[in-house]
Amino acid sequence: MMKILQISDKLFWGFNMIVDISNYSSFDELSELIKKDLLLFLNRNNLLNLALEAEKLRLHNHNYNNYNDLYKSNDDVIYFCSHCCCT
Repeated sequence: MMKILQISDKLFWGFNMIVDISNYSSFDELSELIKKDLLLFLNRNNLLNLALEAEKLRLHNHNYNNYNDLYKSNDDVIYFCSHCCCT
């Protein structure tokens, strides 16, 4: 099942990627995946100061109670935020 992972953050809002969520089993795996992709993008494009800031991100999702809810949802975008006290 294809979904869009998108970061919701002051600096990195809008960074996204498309993934097949059936290849993963947790929100932690998805948050690590998008963070890794962001870091690769920033480093590949020599945006080193932004990469240092991205390293500090503690991404989480709080729109779903459990991972299986993603399969029941009609939402195409799964947001991962870092700007609240939920972590």
